[in-house]
Amino acid sequence: MISTRYRVATAFTLIVAGIVVAIIGYLGVSKETEVAFQLPYFASAGVGALMLLGFGGILLLNSQLETDSDRMEELEEAVRQLSNEVGRLVDELTPQRGTRPARAVAAEKEKAAAGETTSSGTRTRRTKAVVSKE
Repeated sequence: MISTRYRVATAFTLIVAGIVVAIIGYLGVSKETEVAFQLPYFASAGVGALMLLGFGGILLLNSQLETDSDRMEELEEAVRQLSNEVGRLVDELTPQRGTRPARAVAAEKEKAAAGETTSSGTRTRRTKAVVSKE
């Protein structure tokens, strides 16, 4: 396979050559006054210019599609890596089945310290120590 850089250079060379052939054909047609003498210039230069421009355009399009394909593969790989990393982080941060999250445990401890009702419905009470003065 030809590398993308050489393919683009070849495409632009073919496009420039097509433009040059079209200009040469135009100059040949413009010198002749008879239509019968203009037709060979028109046919040879016109077809040649169209072929060169067409091949150059196809090569340019092909190199662009290859570049886009490479970029798309890089983006797909980055998305796969990101998806794996997010999945790993979710697994780390999600509590195991049957256990309560650390935040819920901490919230219940705070409620218990404040004397509020816990999630199990029991009310915690603070007891005051009575110290007798004698």
